[in-house]
Amino acid sequence: MDTEIYYEEVLARSGRSLDPVVKVYEGWVVRRLAPDCHRIELSELGPERDEKRMLRAMGWETGNIHLGTRPAVKDVLNNLKGRKINWLRKSAAKMVVVTLKDWEM
Repeated sequence: MDTEIYYEEVLARSGRSLDPVVKVYEGWVVRRLAPDCHRIELSELGPERDEKRMLRAMGWETGNIHLGTRPAVKDVLNNLKGRKINWLRKSAAKMVVVTLKDWEM
């Protein structure tokens, strides 16, 4: 079984600007810590937030990562063409159930 972590290699090939302080160290993804560098809490965004827009942006970024793996682009696009329109929403709903069950354990 291949246990090598390809995170840095994939990021280096992605279609986006590289974050110079993201590294993999002994199997851990290491990021900078700063008071202005933190995850976004949905509750902080207020009532005008647009979750669909945010999820689309996150998906777009994930797509940029996959574009860095040039040989896989054709396969990824072919895979997406064969999926039903709500596949991601249904998959995410299933993942929520599995994640909560795992968290409760």
